[in-house]
Amino acid sequence: MSLRRCRRLASLSSFAVVLGFAVISATAPGCGCSPDPSGNGNGDGGNGDGGGDGDGGGGGDAGLNACGNQDPSCTVISVGPGGMPPMMFPLPTDVPAPTGVGANGVTRNPMGFIVLDSSKAAFDFLWIADDTNYNVGFVSKVSTKPFATAPLYREVARYVTVTCNSNSTGGIQGIVLSQNPPAGLCADGVNGCCARDSRLSNMSVGQRAINVLQNRPSRTAVDFNGDVWVANRAHSGIAGLGQQSVTKIANSITDCIERNGLAGIQTSSDVDMNGIIETDCNRDNLPDGAGTVCTGGRQQEFWGLSDECILFTTNFGAPGEIGRPLALGKGAIDVSASDAWVGTYNNGTFYRIDGTTGMVKQVVAIQTKAGLAASNPYGAAIDQFGILWAPNIGPDVYYFNTNNPTEQNGMRSPFAGVAHYGLAVDGFSMAPAGGGAPQLVSQIWFADVNSSAAMRYRPKRDGTFAGIAMGTWARATFTGEGSRGRGIGVDNRTPTAFAWVALDGQVNGRTTGSIGRIPTDLPDGTQNLTTFYSTGGRLGTLGAGVAIDLDIWGIQQNDRSAVHFDVDAAGNVMNAGSPDRVPLDDGHTPDPYTYSDFTGFGLRNFTNPRGTYSWIQQGCPTSRTRWKKIVWDADTPMGTAIKVRARSADDVAGLSGAPFTGGYTISPADLSMAPGPLMPNPARFMQVEFELTSTDRALTPALKSFQIVFECVSDIG
Repeated sequence: MSLRRCRRLASLSSFAVVLGFAVISATAPGCGCSPDPSGNGNGDGGNGDGGGDGDGGGGGDAGLNACGNQDPSCTVISVGPGGMPPMMFPLPTDVPAPTGVGANGVTRNPMGFIVLDSSKAAFDFLWIADDTNYNVGFVSKVSTKPFATAPLYREVARYVTVTCNSNSTGGIQGIVLSQNPPAGLCADGVNGCCARDSRLSNMSVGQRAINVLQNRPSRTAVDFNGDVWVANRAHSGIAGLGQQSVTKIANSITDCIERNGLAGIQTSSDVDMNGIIETDCNRDNLPDGAGTVCTGGRQQEFWGLSDECILFTTNFGAPGEIGRPLALGKGAIDVSASDAWVGTYNNGTFYRIDGTTGMVKQVVAIQTKAGLAASNPYGAAIDQFGILWAPNIGPDVYYFNTNNPTEQNGMRSPFAGVAHYGLAVDGFSMAPAGGGAPQLVSQIWFADVNSSAAMRYRPKRDGTFAGIAMGTWARATFTGEGSRGRGIGVDNRTPTAFAWVALDGQVNGRTTGSIGRIPTDLPDGTQNLTTFYSTGGRLGTLGAGVAIDLDIWGIQQNDRSAVHFDVDAAGNVMNAGSPDRVPLDDGHTPDPYTYSDFTGFGLRNFTNPRGTYSWIQQGCPTSRTRWKKIVWDADTPMGTAIKVRARSADDVAGLSGAPFTGGYTISPADLSMAPGPLMPNPARFMQVEFELTSTDRALTPALKSFQIVFECVSDIG
């Protein structure tokens, strides 16, 4: 072997340090130098990684190395405490922070392995629909992570809930937000302000124009990546025939799309750091856009239809069918973005929207069950078993299996006079009647808009769809506080978890607003509870949500604000009577109107507990790199799983736009084979992403170590 090749492999260590990590082992059989910084003899093709008997080394078969050949440039990078030699998994929260490492919903356990930990998610935001802002409909992004200076909690961005740039042929077509749109939008079904997809219940295709006035958004849902989906009801259009739609907005600027012709990404942000987004910086009573020239020394914080973080808008159903229910579930098997299930209130039809492409890929019409009213779903939530729950605003509840939508059923609440409003699922487990280990139940919670109360349904989980109907009910009422139950959210505290229900209305002529607390182990039947916390006497407490740090947030419609409750580990509110307030009133009549899973807590913890760990690896410093395989060691208890995917590029910046391979579920992942291949390959950089999932929040998989195997090809220069 040439000394030049040997030195090139040794220099991998210094190149990796630039990225913030270390090369653990780079072995070239026959090379007289060892890049192993520990000096422990793991290099030089002996018993080290990539050698005859090392990790992934081929077991000494005729001298083949980890690449399955005798190429002396074959290199193995080992990461994790289970590797050789052992090393700690770096995390973005380490000091100093490593470069090229990502973690979302995971942490290190005492052994140093990567495990699920939703409290460490990399996003901390509420997404609140502004129902009537400028008579258009916006969504506000509020940070739940306190700032170092006042105001502690702030609105950090605001977006229109539609985009005219879903497709490469998109365009604003002279639209001025808040004014009647010009005629002929998307006239040819291809060019201009067209939807990404437009499907009717019969799956006919043909792009239609985006509704840009009176969208009346209400439900929001946050996916695994922190991106938000917002449903536009559009029930106040001309003659009540607005076109309902759903829009996806990126949480991270790295996922936004350059498309407006201006340098960089133009997107909403709190430039002056005062905690509220300025939407009219030139004071012309119109929302700002790409052509706005601010006056009075103000800076532009809102970009309207020119915002490049609004990814796409998809129409569903015929105009006037009202898009109320919205829930997120699992995406395609090898895509980490969650799919959205959106429904039409008027006819009980659900549309499954692909989380990556925005295309409608499934339509499910709920069949009316004898003895129940027809399905008019007011909301939706999906539990860990894939069951979508869609209650009417009345006593009837429909549900179906998203994995097999022909399995449908419905039931009626046993409590007289109730009307379901907000709903949520939890992670409740209980021991079987005959004894044994606790089993996941995943209860369903409904707020009652006809009284100051909430209901709990505990399905029977016996492995059959029919068993779901054989569950039990409970009802919690709050005496002396409010007259309506609105939104509801559930935490995962231990040993006692709580459901939190928004309450508002009138009591003895007094305007009230509060959030009630219900233990999730509530016994069957009706219970009268007394633990509730005032939001400051403000009418219109519509939403109740659990932030990633387990604090509780209320959405205040009439007060045009969000309020924050500081909650301790036992579920006690520490700032009762004086919650933090985040104003949302920009002077243009916002109407905060959200009571769904507006933090993403329910999806991440109860619908599909999930976390990711990612790593960017630089290959050969003076030549291109052929990436061969990824080998990993993990513990995966029953009900948990780990899969890995990868993408490549010739520079780090190119990775964000590169496509991932499919998800490999069995180690080793041969990057030349399905569900790959990795493309391009050769390439200078590769990013690997491990996805950890569990069907039971009490269990987690554990990633113990992984190895990246590659070889150097075609010297550059």
